[in-house]
Amino acid sequence: MKSRTLQLLNLFSLLVGVVFLAVFIAKFSLAEIGSRIGQVGWYFGLAFVIYAAGLMITALAWGLIFDPANTRVPFGKLLAALWAGHAINQLTPTASLGEVLKGTILSGLVDSDELIASLITFNFLGTLTSQIFTLLGPAICLLTLALPTQVMVTMFFVALAFFVPVALMYGLLRYGVVKWVSRLAVKIPFVKIKNPEALVDRARAIDERIRGFRKQRGRDFWLSLALLFSVRVLQAIELFVILIPLLPAESLSFLFLLAILTQTSTQMIIWAATFIPGQIGVAEGGNMLVYKWLGLDPVVGFSVILVRRIRTLIGISIGLAIGLRLGASPFGGNKKENKSNSQK
Repeated sequence: MKSRTLQLLNLFSLLVGVVFLAVFIAKFSLAEIGSRIGQVGWYFGLAFVIYAAGLMITALAWGLIFDPANTRVPFGKLLAALWAGHAINQLTPTASLGEVLKGTILSGLVDSDELIASLITFNFLGTLTSQIFTLLGPAICLLTLALPTQVMVTMFFVALAFFVPVALMYGLLRYGVVKWVSRLAVKIPFVKIKNPEALVDRARAIDERIRGFRKQRGRDFWLSLALLFSVRVLQAIELFVILIPLLPAESLSFLFLLAILTQTSTQMIIWAATFIPGQIGVAEGGNMLVYKWLGLDPVVGFSVILVRRIRTLIGISIGLAIGLRLGASPFGGNKKENKSNSQK
C-alpha cells in the first residue's frame, strides 16, 4: 500500500513537471530549440564523459567513508550501487528511494550499521559541498562579471539561506540523528517495537560511527570532502562545455563563470522543487528566467538545461539497466535474494 502511494505521488509530480516543460517549449519554436541543441554537436559526448567521471569520483568519495577495518567494497560494486541509486533519485520525488536502492545492492557486502552510517555521512557531505559551491558561485561572479548586480546579490543571499537546513543537519549529526529518530519512533502511539532499548542502543552505535569518521579518520574525511567538491566543479565544467557552442561569440572566461552561475541556479531549483522528479520543466523554466534577468538570451538558458536533460536521460537508462542487472528494486528489496530465500 505504501509502495502504491509513493508510485502515485511520483507519477503526479512527474506529470506536473512535464506540463511545466510543455508550457515553456510552447513559448519558443521547436525549430529554434532543435537548432540550439544541434549546435552542441560533439560537445555533447565530452559533456557525458565529464558526467560519468563525476559519478566515478563520487563513488571514490563514498568508498572512503566506509571503515576499512570492517568493510571492503569493490569499486565496481560501489559505482553500480551509486549509479543505480542516482537514476532512481532522478525519477522520484525528494530523491530518497535511490538511497534505499543503494543499500539494497550493497546489503550483502556491508554491515547494515556501517551502511546506514555511510549513507547519512555521504549525503551530508554531498549537501555541504553543494552548498559551499552554490554560495561561492554568485560571489565570484559578482566580483568578476559585468552582469546585473541585483540578480547575483539575490542569488547569493538565497544560497546563504539554504545553509540553515545544513546547519540543522550538522547539529543533528553532532547530537545523534539516528538515536533521536529512534527515540521519537519509540514514543509514537500505536507503534509497537519489540525491544525499544535495543533499537536505541543500535542507533547510538550508528551515531558513534558517523561522528567517529571525522575524529578517527581525519585524512579520509577531508579527502572525501575534497573529492565531492571537485565533483561540483566538474558539473560546472560540463555546463561550460555545453555553453561553448551555444554562445560562440563569448570569451571562454565569461562562459566558465556563466557555467558556475548556471550550476548555482540549477542547484537552488533542485532544492526548492525537490518534490518534482528530476525537476523536469522547473529547471528549464527557472534557468530561462535567470538568463533573461542577466540580459542573456533565455532560449540559451532553456537549451543548456535541455541538453543536460538529454544527458541525464541516458545516465538514468544506464543506472536503471544496472539496477535491473543486479536484480534490485527500491520497493521490493533485492529480487535475487528474495527469490533464493523463498526457495529455501
